[in-house]
Amino acid sequence: MTALTAPPENPGVSAAREVHRLQAAYRRRGWTVWHGRWTGQYWAAHTGRMILVCGDGVRDLVARIERVQPSGWSVPRPRR
Repeated sequence: MTALTAPPENPGVSAAREVHRLQAAYRRRGWTVWHGRWTGQYWAAHTGRMILVCGDGVRDLVARIERVQPSGWSVPRPRR
């Protein structure tokens, strides 16, 4: 089954709502999240680390982000 024909993970929940939820969870950790209209995949980029990841669904994307940057990771404070 391709990403374009894959069933939704959370029926009744729009991709826009899922992206908003992911952005709220990961923006402070440096991630930008979006949903590919044509690919049907969820994408995330971490600008500071120059990393781009994607997943066929929300759970897949979250697993990939957590592999790169586990939840226990914190943003280092700048030295003065």
